[in-house]
Amino acid sequence: MLNKDLKNYLIALAIMVGFVSCQEESPTRAIITVTTSNGAPAYDGANSCKVILSQQGQINSAGNESNVYKMDYTSSNGSVEFEFVNEAILNIDVEYTTGNDIYTAESVIKLVREELVRKTVVVN
Repeated sequence: MLNKDLKNYLIALAIMVGFVSCQEESPTRAIITVTTSNGAPAYDGANSCKVILSQQGQINSAGNESNVYKMDYTSSNGSVEFEFVNEAILNIDVEYTTGNDIYTAESVIKLVREELVRKTVVVN
């Protein structure tokens, strides 16, 4: 009887360990919201507000050079979402074109592994 209980316990333990070890990682995500100085979303039609997240040429603690570069445009609510595998500290460069005017902004964002990080950038 004791042998049978031990066997059932070990099988249950093996199944639980299997589920935990097969858990898929959540993506590391950043949502950048770009607004004008009056608080309105930075959007004036498709491709009007370009957002770049990058970190190029930096040497990490393992001695490898980082070459992260992602670019996208804001949606009508002034936001754009990026996904990454690892955590990082990235530069944010924004260029917003409306009519004949071009507004820019720069900032920095720290991504945390498997978390969603939000950042608001104001263009001037």
